[in-house]
Amino acid sequence: MGFLKGLRSRFGRGRKTVEDEADAEEHLPRISLDDSLGSPDPEVRIHAIHAISEIGAAAVPLLIDALRDESWRVRRAAASGLGKIGEPAIQPMIKAFEGARTDVRRELIRALGIAGDRAFPSLAAALDDPDSGIRSGAVSAIALTKAGNRGDALQKALHDPDPGVRAAAAAAFGYLPGEQAMPVLKNLLSDPVEEVRTAAVSAAIRIGKPAVPPLLAQLPETDPAFRESVEQALIGIGTAGRSDVVTLLRHQDPAIRESGVRILGGIGDLNTVSHLIGALADPDPEVRNCTIAALTGFGKAALPEVTAAFENDNPRIREGAMEILAGMGDPAVPTMITYLSHDDPVMKKRAAVVLGEIGNYEAHEPLTDLIHDSDPGVRRVAFEALEQIKRR
Repeated sequence: MGFLKGLRSRFGRGRKTVEDEADAEEHLPRISLDDSLGSPDPEVRIHAIHAISEIGAAAVPLLIDALRDESWRVRRAAASGLGKIGEPAIQPMIKAFEGARTDVRRELIRALGIAGDRAFPSLAAALDDPDSGIRSGAVSAIALTKAGNRGDALQKALHDPDPGVRAAAAAAFGYLPGEQAMPVLKNLLSDPVEEVRTAAVSAAIRIGKPAVPPLLAQLPETDPAFRESVEQALIGIGTAGRSDVVTLLRHQDPAIRESGVRILGGIGDLNTVSHLIGALADPDPEVRNCTIAALTGFGKAALPEVTAAFENDNPRIREGAMEILAGMGDPAVPTMITYLSHDDPVMKKRAAVVLGEIGNYEAHEPLTDLIHDSDPGVRRVAFEALEQIKRR
């Protein structure tokens, strides 16, 4: 007899009457001791969970218990089974949020999401539960339903006295359409509680490109924590917002230009390197310093464009490029060594300065050769660079 048939022989065909389900529930402790459920092989336990799920409401307590299994695959199978059972499993699942582990909560949320709109009334009612763990779990599950009024329920949760519940509500807005979510999220980005701000950032990232214009419009706010949250959201959205962020480099406010540089550096898209090179000429020293840090963060990948900037006619761009190359370290050494043979003494001196700052011994011999250069300024800079290397 197969495993499923064996179970059905214990329970009958399952769902004919309430009495049948009650009788089945009386036998549930025997199922939990079944060899298949106690098997060390997760595949066997998963097979058992799939079979037990067909019993219906009587299997709910056992499936909730299986959410604590050490295997995520068994937990996932149990969550799927609970979601498919639907209505009879909803209230027990909501109650199971109380004191649940993070991984168990994750599967409960998933199961309630599978149950869908059928779960919404009970989840909305759970927002008044005295246990904050239940309330926050209900909020996260509401986000996965398609109920038309889920936005109202999430708005209610934003006024919860517990910051964890409010953070869950902030994160949940990421599952709503951008035009519905962003008016709320832009306020949450300046919430006094860091947990809520972080959740709002995650929600904006989930929304993606539609969130970019509203986020950019918020950057002129002066609150540092708020601006940092907006920057993190735009970095998380990534290349989808790249072209919009580039426009910040031309903003009249240097603080906004600096934000644009930080965001582009955080995104790390090589297509923006040329724009950042241009920002090295910014009249504001803080913007230039921020740009140097951003371009240094690209590392070797930005070396060709930074090297080209090394020869730029603009002194600010040249100086910035030299500092970036020095900050890159060893990857810049071979390129800088080639400049020691340049026809222009000025280029030789710049390269020697960078090599001295890097301090890699690979440059020792070519710098030694440069001590015999016909230009006294080149000889002096080469000597100073060698002294720096010796001190390393």
